[in-house]
Amino acid sequence: MKSFVVFCIVLVVGVCANEKGNKLDRPFASECIKETGVKNELLEEAKKGIISEDPAFKAFTYCFFKKIGIVGEDGLLNRDVAIAKLPSGVDKSEAEKLLDSCKSKTGKDAVDTVFEIFKCYQQGTKSHIMFAS
Repeated sequence: MKSFVVFCIVLVVGVCANEKGNKLDRPFASECIKETGVKNELLEEAKKGIISEDPAFKAFTYCFFKKIGIVGEDGLLNRDVAIAKLPSGVDKSEAEKLLDSCKSKTGKDAVDTVFEIFKCYQQGTKSHIMFAS
């Protein structure tokens, strides 16, 4: 189960890989790119499974997931929203178990916590979060 990124999430602007999510969430990705100054190269690399520890990339991850409601201001996971945002075809039961194991990840602040949850999910699933431009 430890495949790496192709979450929605995240690179050039990770939107859950369903058409509804892409159309609705794409503006949030664009907003977060502007707000964080993340480089497009980092988003493209993330699509290939290379997750950057760059502060702007971490900030982008937090910004995007906060705007689509997957996490709160405090960085805590909203599991129900995360499950609802999964693309069709994903084993929701498997995703729920993985999210339950990842939600306890913490960092030094909300941005770091969201990034740790994101990395945990990405490393534990075949259904990666993809960011779309």
